[in-house]
Amino acid sequence: MKRPFGVWLLVASLVFLALGGLYGGIAMLADPSGGLLQMGDVLPLLHIPNFILPGLFLLFVMGLAPILLTYGLLTRPQWPWLDRLFRCSGHHWSWTGSMIVGVVLVIWLAVQGIMIGFKWPVQYVTAVIGVLIILFALIPSVRRFYRTSQ
Repeated sequence: MKRPFGVWLLVASLVFLALGGLYGGIAMLADPSGGLLQMGDVLPLLHIPNFILPGLFLLFVMGLAPILLTYGLLTRPQWPWLDRLFRCSGHHWSWTGSMIVGVVLVIWLAVQGIMIGFKWPVQYVTAVIGVLIILFALIPSVRRFYRTSQ
């Protein structure tokens, strides 16, 4: 079965997110003060001692998870442990995971906006990517392509 064009849009959005998540996560872990990202002045607003926890979140949830989901969307492997975990959605685990990452990303940016405001263009771009991931996953042809049950 040929992949719908919407799948490619979803994959592109996830790859873009992964690149940003890996960059931000590695930068925060390399310099937990936020200096590499010029975010040192933000740290007092967050009530955390350094950027290690946000860096781990970016690295794993916004960097590595989208890479795994992209692989899943393109190859549709049947991994029993993930299939069981996401069975209730009626879709392949990679589709369900993409929806979850999109929602988590939108929530992450909303909380970030409340805590520190929207000061950097990357925040707006990332918020749009989160919304696009959700919208692209919800395209009817994409949903049909990843449906596992009728």
